Amino acid sequence: MYLLQEDTGIMDITTLGLGIGEKRGVMQMHVKGVTTLSGCNYVKEILTKLGLDFTFYANDGETIDAKGQIFSCVGSAKALHQAWKVSQNLLEHLSGIASYTKALVDEARQENPHVEVLTTRKHFPGVKKMVLEAVLAGGGAPHRLGLYDSILVFAQHRMFLESKEELECQFERLKRKFLEKKIVVEVDSFKEAYYFATIGADILQCEKMDPKELRRCVDLKEKFPQLLISATGGINIENAQKFAACGVDFLVTSSPYYAKPKDVKVTMQLKR
Repeated sequence: MYLLQEDTGIMDITTLGLGIGEKRGVMQMHVKGVTTLSGCNYVKEILTKLGLDFTFYANDGETIDAKGQIFSCVGSAKALHQAWKVSQNLLEHLSGIASYTKALVDEARQENPHVEVLTTRKHFPGVKKMVLEAVLAGGGAPHRLGLYDSILVFAQHRMFLESKEELECQFERLKRKFLEKKIVVEVDSFKEAYYFATIGADILQCEKMDPKELRRCVDLKEKFPQLLISATGGINIENAQKFAACGVDFLVTSSPYYAKPKDVKVTMQLKR
């Protein structure tokens, strides 16, 4: 397992040098504050790989109170020290994302009980699966997994279409070719939103609009009942209520990826 190998390398020279590797011990991990958990499944893989016996008292997606125990495990000091830091890091960082996502969802739904919170592709490369699992654990969902799973037309695409006629021709072609996909278009004004609604966009992604203009876009649903509206750009816990109150169907955000890690306390003792 690469997550384990990255930290353990060839040997633990401290444990080896102290001659304690074969002694038996117990390791426990607790949260310091209220925490929505994520990363438990990866930690279970690590503990299993190292031959440690373990019991989990909570799992991914569960919110536990301050000082709540996550798990306890028993095994050799060598294995416990190999499992320690990588397990703690996974739980702290991924639970930070999950906890932030839950808080953001809770904030948004105070104003709009049916709004969804979706996260972008703007995470650090190589960690997609882990961070999206953390978002899901917190009650959010992925906006799009990558270029391959959804259609999102940006201004950066449209700049290659040299006339309104070419844009409308290729837009219609796009809709015919991928009949099962919704066509999402990012817009930054009501004027753009109205135009793309008239030519058949399924979802309007409203980028960095103020609430007044965003509400005008939401009102387009009266004329285009199947239209979905999202707010994106700078969405976070502090402003989620304000944007959700505009009546959008979902909020698109990158903010959970930058959440502060949660504190996980580790204790270890000799097993006699």
